[in-house]
Amino acid sequence: MIIALLKAMCLGLVRDRGALAMAFLLPPLIFVIFAAIFSGTSGSEMQLKVAVLDAVRDADSETLVVAMAAEPSLRLQETATADEASLRATVLSGAADVGLIIRAELTGDNDAAPIVVIADPSRAMAGPILSGHVQRIVSRELPAVMMRRAVPAVETLSGGFSAEQRIRLETGLETLNRQDESDGGGTLVDVETMTTQSGSATISYYAGAVAVMFLLFSAMQGAATLIEERSSGIVDRLAVGPAGTDVIVAAKFLFLMLQGVLQVGLIFLVAWLGYGVDVGARFLPWLATTLLAAAAAAGLALLMAAACTTRQQANTISSFLVLVFSAVGGSMVPRFFMPPWLQDIGWLTPNAWAIEAYHSALWRGEAIGSLLPLFWPLALVAVIGLLAALGLSRHRLRLG
Repeated sequence: MIIALLKAMCLGLVRDRGALAMAFLLPPLIFVIFAAIFSGTSGSEMQLKVAVLDAVRDADSETLVVAMAAEPSLRLQETATADEASLRATVLSGAADVGLIIRAELTGDNDAAPIVVIADPSRAMAGPILSGHVQRIVSRELPAVMMRRAVPAVETLSGGFSAEQRIRLETGLETLNRQDESDGGGTLVDVETMTTQSGSATISYYAGAVAVMFLLFSAMQGAATLIEERSSGIVDRLAVGPAGTDVIVAAKFLFLMLQGVLQVGLIFLVAWLGYGVDVGARFLPWLATTLLAAAAAAGLALLMAAACTTRQQANTISSFLVLVFSAVGGSMVPRFFMPPWLQDIGWLTPNAWAIEAYHSALWRGEAIGSLLPLFWPLALVAVIGLLAALGLSRHRLRLG
């Protein structure tokens, strides 16, 4: 009897493609995504986008920039940065993950570090990562730089060098510079983290990331009721009217949008009151982003519900899509940790566009006009999803 029941259960699983996908396809797929992300953080797959400003342009600084360009884990911005203000703007806008400024000669005896790394708080780890890369490159390519910086202190303590000692020192440093490796040298790099708005950049980022993920979950669950209404005959009775099934899909779309706006509002209310994310000062950009994100989630959810035939099928597909979208789109792990190819795939999800819009509005302080390039993909997803859901619903009514 047990064997017979086990056989029946196995046959049921094999015949249920959704259950098969959830049981045997989704887990390895999520593993592959996270393996690509976290293996990249310790290898060459993680390629930080770096904006560089070389204000010195001597032999040492040019050698450093060339060596950074050859580093597999770094991607230097192709367009040259004109000044510090434009470099900071580039980092703050997200066009580069981190910035590097060579302000003074690497062998100078000034107290301030000649190299400054400019980091955005939302990508706080990018600063120390680049600082470590730069110090390693200097140690490998310019070993005499560390020694030269120590010479003034040694000369002061020793009472000064003679002419012969200076010649011997310069000769030794030139020889050291031609070597491949060196363990000498001190810290040449300062890491400066920019501050723009009140509150935490990380909190601002994850408020948007969590909001988008739960927007998709709730919209998928809400849209699945369309299948129950279709199965119970409610859709058929309402379709007798002049508007047909369109009125049902449109009403469901508006309901899911309203539900999503209220849901996101609660998340950001907690972020505002509990963590200092000043939503009030950026209310209009926040509201525009929330409306479009909710519309995109509603459109996708209704398309899924219109395409599915059973509630179980809808639940399986929706869970699959939301988890994959959230993993790739940045709701679970910030996208700058991901290898470039996975970052590019992330732009195919509504999560990436909505998270970037929220972060740009609340942390970077951008106006609505500057957010339009991030808005139109969300609007496009909402419109395509709604129109496809309307078309599929009409088609199912004709088949019925």
